[in-house]
Amino acid sequence: MGRSKRIAVLNEKGGSGKTTTAVNCAAALAQGGSRVLLVDLDPQCNATACVGLAHLVKQKGGYGTAEFVLGEGEFSPQRAQLGLAGLDVVPAMKSTSPLLEMRLLENHMSGNQKLVRALGRVDEEYDWIIVDCPPNLGMLAINAVNACRNVLVPIELSPLAAFGAVALRTFVEKVRLDLESRAQILGVLGTFNSRQTVRRQALEQVQQIFGALVFKTVIDEATAIRAASGEGKPIVLLEPEHKGSQQYMSLVEEVVSRAKY
Repeated sequence: MGRSKRIAVLNEKGGSGKTTTAVNCAAALAQGGSRVLLVDLDPQCNATACVGLAHLVKQKGGYGTAEFVLGEGEFSPQRAQLGLAGLDVVPAMKSTSPLLEMRLLENHMSGNQKLVRALGRVDEEYDWIIVDCPPNLGMLAINAVNACRNVLVPIELSPLAAFGAVALRTFVEKVRLDLESRAQILGVLGTFNSRQTVRRQALEQVQQIFGALVFKTVIDEATAIRAASGEGKPIVLLEPEHKGSQQYMSLVEEVVSRAKY
């Protein structure tokens, strides 16, 4: 695909830590000296707000990544407001259209290649490109998986975690086959359940299905991580000594060792 390693962070279920994982991984990689592009492909705009660009979300009449996929507006990386020289963002903006997904489906024949072509134009400028997907498996998610070799799947460790993980694996495989993509699951990340017994049982179920694809790192602290996001900063920058920060730093080490071009 090029010189950057691309990762789509994917889960259709809210509360799994999808956006916080995308943002913290991007910030940690940039802090380590890499050139990183974070693409907020979620019309909820949470990743955009988490990197200090909340003011863009409130703008009226602008274009975000969803509109870009529809052929409207420009794909324009800009610097995140976190004091990190190496982190750029392609922001999302609140979609005012209740028919967004319908419009995306109408453009699916050409639309599923939009992100592939856009990332190709900036590929030489970054070491890592991380795409935060929307919490569904619609056209925006198809764009992301089609454009990224690596797919990171955060799974909330609840009793039904395994079922959701299987559905996501099937989705990635279908996109890979239908669009002749090179996408593959980079890893499955257990997240956000402090109840040890439930967490252990859910993790065991996921490990039975995915084996070595399951990351050794587990993100088990949700409250502080989400609070940091609410302040417009990833926890790896806001509280670097916090347990959640250390867990995300461990995750990044695993990601670096696994990710493919």
